[in-house]
Amino acid sequence: MFAVRETRPDGATLKRLLEITHDILQAQSLASALESIARGVAELFGFKYVTIVAADQPGGEMFRLALFGFTDEIVNARMGEHVPRTDITSVLNSDYEVVENCYYIPAEREFPWARSIYTGDLPQDAPRAARDAWHERDTLIHVIPDRSGEMLGYMSVDHPLNGRVPSGEMLREMQLFVNLVGLALVSSRTFAAEVAQRRMLEENTRQQNEFFSMVAHEVRSPLAAIRGATSLLETHFDAMKGERRDELMKVLGSSTARLSSIFEDFLLLSRMDAGKLTLRITAVDALQLAEESVARMQSEHPERQFRAVCLSPLPMVRADEGRVVQILTNLLSNAAKYSNPDSVVALEIKPADDRIQFSVKNEGPGISEDDREKLFTRFGRLSKSDDSFSTGLGLYISAQLTQLMGGSIGCESIPGKVTTFWFTLPRAENTEAVAS
Repeated sequence: MFAVRETRPDGATLKRLLEITHDILQAQSLASALESIARGVAELFGFKYVTIVAADQPGGEMFRLALFGFTDEIVNARMGEHVPRTDITSVLNSDYEVVENCYYIPAEREFPWARSIYTGDLPQDAPRAARDAWHERDTLIHVIPDRSGEMLGYMSVDHPLNGRVPSGEMLREMQLFVNLVGLALVSSRTFAAEVAQRRMLEENTRQQNEFFSMVAHEVRSPLAAIRGATSLLETHFDAMKGERRDELMKVLGSSTARLSSIFEDFLLLSRMDAGKLTLRITAVDALQLAEESVARMQSEHPERQFRAVCLSPLPMVRADEGRVVQILTNLLSNAAKYSNPDSVVALEIKPADDRIQFSVKNEGPGISEDDREKLFTRFGRLSKSDDSFSTGLGLYISAQLTQLMGGSIGCESIPGKVTTFWFTLPRAENTEAVAS
């Protein structure tokens, strides 16, 4: 049934092939590369319609990525359509393979396939005009192989302009363009990988610069305080009153503690980023953790009122005891800083389905919606905060720790009234300690 193809000058074929190859290698998007291939196939081999379906990686899902010659209505409706691999492999019967990776299914073979795009109105059983004439219901599919021979996708052509079934010679030449599709896919993936790597390197550089800038900024204040207090004690110790000495010693103590806290935060952050943070997950008493955290905050802020409230009997919680206390003390400390001085900071614990919820509530100015979006981000600070002794890492670290322990964290705030920071952790299945 294959016709003898009209001879086309080899020079013209080669020239067009080189032009399309150049277009593919210059293309920065897969869509433009495949569009060039589809147009080249249509122009060089004389087909009205060309369709390319492909995956962006070996074994990946396949989608309709190029449609040439079709109406805008069809393009809008079918472009990007998902074509499951099983749909196409089910019709690629070896009986239809006329040259390697090329399948011709004549209209005389019943071939109902929902994924095909048919633009004519000829009945399936309409007779063929001549033995070598193309039938509207004919199907021609070229498989797109990768280097290992696996199918990346396929190209389908229809409606030859000369009205004849393509010859084997033509089909073999068309396979060159099919191989170009594979090249386009590889080139597109390579380009995308290079772009992603470049962006990652740029982001890593930006974060590194931001990190060192933040370290320099955060340690400057406590270091200046230590330097000043040390200088005064060295030069005026004997002439200094006891009260003044005690005051400077307190400055040294608080500034040293602040430095220690800063470096502990940065160390913890680096361990989390490197995936080297180890947690000891055990079944622990949620109320005991809350009471311990409240007692610690009460000793650090004797002028404030803290209260732990348990709304119902609590099961054990599955978590790292030390990290939960770290999260709670951070939330309680923030609540004490940003709430009305005479208000009570309350810590509520209650069951929530298969989890335990910890909620820290305070009364104060609240947090705007814009600020809430950056609360749990790295180095995120409130826009109106004048707290120069905060790295902006506390909530970010709390969020990361909560996630590592299988929980979630959030914030609700009514400006001028109540702000609630909450996080949940899984209930312990039993009271036996579990390490991870």
